[in-house]
This record gives sequence, C-alpha cells and structure tokens, in this order.
Amino acid sequence: MMLDNKMIQRIHEVTQNCYKGYMLELEKVLTRLNLKCFEADFQDDNISGQIEKKDSGYHIYVNQHHSPNRQRFTIAHEIGHYLSFLEGSYSKEELMKNEGYEDYAISFRKNGVLSKAEKEANEIAAEMLMPQRTVENLAHRKLTPEQMASLFFVSTSAMTMRLSELYPQLLMT
Repeated sequence: MMLDNKMIQRIHEVTQNCYKGYMLELEKVLTRLNLKCFEADFQDDNISGQIEKKDSGYHIYVNQHHSPNRQRFTIAHEIGHYLSFLEGSYSKEELMKNEGYEDYAISFRKNGVLSKAEKEANEIAAEMLMPQRTVENLAHRKLTPEQMASLFFVSTSAMTMRLSELYPQLLMT
C-alpha cells in the first residue's frame, strides 16, 4: 500500500514547522490537531497504544513501559489513524464503530491480521517521522540506518523498515 498524494499533502501540512533538525516534535502536531496524549499502564504489555474518542475530542494513550523511540512511533501511528479518520480513509469506520482503536506491538497486528487501517497508519507514521525526501537525501550521503535512526529519534528497526519500503531493490542485492 502506498499513501495517496492527498494524504501525503495532509501529512506535510500537519507537520509543517514541527521539526527540530530531523526530529519531529510530536507535541506540536498533537496541539495542531487538538489531540491529547497520555502515558498508560496497559494490562497487556503487547498493546503499544490506542486512540479513543472522549467528550472533548480524541485522546492517545501510549504504553509507558516501551522505549521512548517506540513511544514516538506509536504516537505517530495513532495520529495516523486520526488523519485517516479525518480524510475518510481506512480508519474512519473503525473509529466510528468502536469509538477507539487499540494497537498491538509487533507490526501493529490485530487478531493476527495486519488490516488496511493498520498498514495506512504505519505508513503515515513513517512519513511523519522519516519523511521520504529527507530519507532520500541522507541515503545519498551514505548514512547508515543506525545513523539515520539517531537523527530521526526512531528505532533502527523502524528506520530499516522505512528504507526497505523506499528502496526495495536494496534487499535484492
């Protein structure tokens, strides 16, 4: 699945002037979208985060036991569900039906299946945290995935997945 141009444009609008160096300042994005974010002590450690409708809007909850970089991706992923909802894309039906969305660790699988809503939220999070143009510029400068991960404040595995999505031909060599 590739994000359509409308969604990419929306991501860029939402994240404009929200970067400090290469790091996305998630607090600015949350404020811009009028979302609240809280750490939570989930009973199930496999839950990375969730987004839930409250009277005053939507709240994001992130697993307090996960690493800061993992939390950053989870928050961006939940923002991805919200943007998908606003744009009438894959997460809209789930958020309206359930008034919330729970995301499980390890590829954000839900009941063992990676839904279109989950794939889209992952792609939105990746574009927010590791914008394609910036990743391409750093790749041309021959930075390693570890170096790029450090610049973007994401895990090396998230950075490696992003590079494999943008440059699948590298996996063939």
